[in-house]
Amino acid sequence: MHNWDLEETNKYNYIPNNDFKYTYNQNEFLSPKAIEEKLDSLNTAQEKLEFVYNAIYCNKNKNRFAYFKDMPYDIPLPKYENKFKSLKFEEIKPTPVAPVEPPKPTPQPTTQELEIKSLKDKLSQKEKDISSLEINYQKALNTKNHLSYKLGEALIKANKNWYKGGYVKFIFEVMRIKKEHRNRGQI
Repeated sequence: MHNWDLEETNKYNYIPNNDFKYTYNQNEFLSPKAIEEKLDSLNTAQEKLEFVYNAIYCNKNKNRFAYFKDMPYDIPLPKYENKFKSLKFEEIKPTPVAPVEPPKPTPQPTTQELEIKSLKDKLSQKEKDISSLEINYQKALNTKNHLSYKLGEALIKANKNWYKGGYVKFIFEVMRIKKEHRNRGQI
């Protein structure tokens, strides 16, 4: 994974102690079913918080969730200490907030100012549209000068005039287009 190569992976393939080995121990195991039943039996959020803190959060045993195939599912919760009661809570009093002054009304633009802004916006949009049209027109002109466009155009013309020897003329037209593009340095 990441920057580990096969040699680095093999180096950690075998760990000589049981630090990372999960083993089932009924006296430490926290059964999901028992946890759910306990939470369902509690009435208030405070009771549920105390249970989760004491039985799950404070239980640092690495094997508390170790469960293996063919193990019994109905296992009661192990005994746990009520450490929640020893927690010290302090009430946080809200800090007083200075009164906020209402915002001062912004002056409304006059009808004349609104009309001028509208005209400026329209003019700006038209200039953008014209600029966009010019760019698109230039792109279209550039496309018409591409070798593939000219060859396709010549092929269509030859196909329309096939009965007048259009395909023979097409061969000469291809040579002319190729020479023209070579002279312009485009091939």
